Amino acid sequence: MKKKSMFTQDASHVEDTHDANALIKELWDKLRDYEDKLATSSRNSSSSPSKDSPEAKAERKKLKRLVADIRLALNLDTKGIDDH
Repeated sequence: MKKKSMFTQDASHVEDTHDANALIKELWDKLRDYEDKLATSSRNSSSSPSKDSPEAKAERKKLKRLVADIRLALNLDTKGIDDH
């Protein structure tokens, strides 16, 4: 069974390094937001497990997949780029 891609659009094209750096910063900020949302649950807060609705659990699962796919995409797209 082939895994369905979560990304429907091609990667943004940038003209120069300033635009590339701005895009990278935006993507890392989004990734941090997703990871922060993912980190909040009854397991690491004072709320009880029964407060975790099925929708919240499904959303966490979806976010986990999204974070993993973003990390993979960023890693693949930045291979061979010299930081210095």
